[in-house]
Order: sequence, then structure tokens, then C-alpha cells
Amino acid sequence: MFVGVSREASECRLYAEHCADKARLQSDPQLRQCFLEMQRRWLSLACSCEFAERLEFLSAVEERNKEARVKDAEVGR
Repeated sequence: MFVGVSREASECRLYAEHCADKARLQSDPQLRQCFLEMQRRWLSLACSCEFAERLEFLSAVEERNKEARVKDAEVGR
């Protein structure tokens, strides 16, 4: 079963955390908003990476299941 989080998604979340930290340190509201927007984008990218990985995993599982069904059908003839 798929349980891991990729290195890419983890790095994106780390960059998002850095952006949040920088936003907290900003006195300029526009810069703070820019960093918060960057944080949101990094988090969105992390979610996209995780989704792609789950899709890849499920596709591989389905392919193995398909191969097993074909093998079973051949044995059953």
C-alpha cells in the first residue's frame, strides 16, 4: 500500500514553511502578502506531486491486477 510522501512533496512543504516564516518577519504588508502567496503555491505544488504519485501507484496496481486476470484466464482455458 502507498504510504510515503515523496522527496519532492516534502521539499515543496519545506519551501512553503520558509515562505511562511519570511511572511511573519515582514513589516511591509505587500511583501508579507507576496510570501504568503508563494507559500500557497508551494503547498499547491506539493499536493500536485502527491496526487501524481498516488495516480502512478494506482496505475501500477491496476496493471498488475490486469496481468494477473489475464494469467488466470489463460490457466482457466
